[in-house]
Amino acid sequence: MERGRLTREKIILALLDLIRAGNLSPTSEDVAQYAGVGHRTVFRHFQDMESLFEQMNAKIRSLAQPVLAEIVRQGPLTVRLEQLVARRAAAFEQITPYYLSGDIRLYSSPTVQRARAQFATQQRRQLLACLPEVGARPDVAGAIELLTSMDGWLRLRRTQGLGVKQCTLAVTTAVRLLLDR
Repeated sequence: MERGRLTREKIILALLDLIRAGNLSPTSEDVAQYAGVGHRTVFRHFQDMESLFEQMNAKIRSLAQPVLAEIVRQGPLTVRLEQLVARRAAAFEQITPYYLSGDIRLYSSPTVQRARAQFATQQRRQLLACLPEVGARPDVAGAIELLTSMDGWLRLRRTQGLGVKQCTLAVTTAVRLLLDR
């Protein structure tokens, strides 16, 4: 029983390591080889790759959940906004390879679709709890939600090539401008 649990964990960690190292779409063969187990062993522990990715998503949720659970309610808007963006930046940087991996199978994986919907809901709840001013401005709320989201972060980091500090400044500046209109 313990040996099986350890093997299962080894397989999940292999998947995480492969993705973190840049293999955004590892095969079951890749995972088995990296974990040092037989290919069939992967499927003795996981019904299919979807169930393996489901377990990986649980691990990723455990990384992001503490950040998304943090609510900063005290202080001026600028301070709350800066704290929110800084915390999200740290979490987004940590989970970026897994998020990008999920993009590859987003439209074919119910697991990834559910995880993305939950992640978006968590981000929205945290945003509205930390910055209730956003909820009072439905005319700009969608833009602010996008700016402070993982998707917005990836656009700034990967497409526009901004560094973490530049992204953080861009997001906080844009949100302030939207709320000040």
